[in-house]
Amino acid sequence: ECKTILIKIHRRRLFEDGFQHMKSIADDVLKHHVKIMFVNELGLDEVGIDQDGVLKEFLEETIRYALNPTFGLFCVTEENNWLYPSPLSKIHYEHLDLFRYIGRIIAKAVYEGIVIDISFAPFFIRQLLHNKNALFSYLDELPSLDAELHKNLMFIKEYQGDIQDLGLTFSVDDEEFGRVVTEELMPGGSFTPVTSTNKISYIHQIAHYKMYTQIHKQTRAFCAGFRSIINDDWLRMFSLPELQKLISGDCSSIDLSDLKKNVRYLGGYHGNHRVILWFWDITLNEFTEEEKSALLKFVTSCSRPPLMGFASMSPPFSIRAVDESEETTEMTPGQALRSSFKSFLGMQQGSSSGNCRLPTSSTCFNLLKLPVYRNKSTLREKLRYAINCGAGFELS
Repeated sequence: ECKTILIKIHRRRLFEDGFQHMKSIADDVLKHHVKIMFVNELGLDEVGIDQDGVLKEFLEETIRYALNPTFGLFCVTEENNWLYPSPLSKIHYEHLDLFRYIGRIIAKAVYEGIVIDISFAPFFIRQLLHNKNALFSYLDELPSLDAELHKNLMFIKEYQGDIQDLGLTFSVDDEEFGRVVTEELMPGGSFTPVTSTNKISYIHQIAHYKMYTQIHKQTRAFCAGFRSIINDDWLRMFSLPELQKLISGDCSSIDLSDLKKNVRYLGGYHGNHRVILWFWDITLNEFTEEEKSALLKFVTSCSRPPLMGFASMSPPFSIRAVDESEETTEMTPGQALRSSFKSFLGMQQGSSSGNCRLPTSSTCFNLLKLPVYRNKSTLREKLRYAINCGAGFELS
């Protein structure tokens, strides 16, 4: 039996409300259809049409907020800006519960087929998979986290003099909130000197500590939350690159012809409308790969296509005709019918309609609001400006 769960979220407390509500929802229940209702600043329920777009918005905004390094739960690698748990996440009182919550939220996005524009560090996301590769080495992966530390460890490995002159022990000094904390790599490590005979063990233990031990509790909590939604048996079917694609979409070139096959037209637009013909000619034949990614991010909030193609995108990619009369907050039924009818016939709504407005989007619905432009050059200019400047986000 399909159940629907209704969750009320105050926009000003989106992350906090979501965290509190989700704690009371059982894992098997969360897999059912979840309906989000936002409450505005006045304490009133927001009116809108729920086509899974509000859920998408909630998941994306929650993930964006939680994974922002300034929040303190995650940090990024120096070279690739890959995300991984912050060793200092305990600045948050319930940080392990928060990691479990984030794991559930990201798993829910995967479960619903919603791709998110993030890149996790391979050494972190690998923990979701139980298939440990015997050839995997944290030391080999260390440059992706800290290239300078890896360089220093290689210096120790190749050091020809007496290694004890460096005064190293099997311990690590970490700075935590203004004070130095010493962590031992092994029992009695603070009193065990690094010598020429044990230096190989030392550099491997340093790498293991930095990439595993230091964030083990956070990683375990995240994985527990993720696996509570995505069954372990399902995860075992994927390799590490495949799991990354499942979460963040496909990094290959964007096939806009596939998007064209799976688009939905609204507000009077149709496949043979002159503006639509111009739109596809521009995006298919003139856009660079960077512009295609920018267009996709502008409309869906993710620059990468779904792993299973655009046919699997939910809600489906849509283009709706708009005109300047829709800048008002409400339209009468007669105005809405007239707007759709004129758009269908390719007529102008007024003397300047469609020439001043920029294209806008509602990313929660994967919806592009495209004005009825008079000519192709104006469409090209306005579309490029909008997607490159991030202008014109609107909430439906």
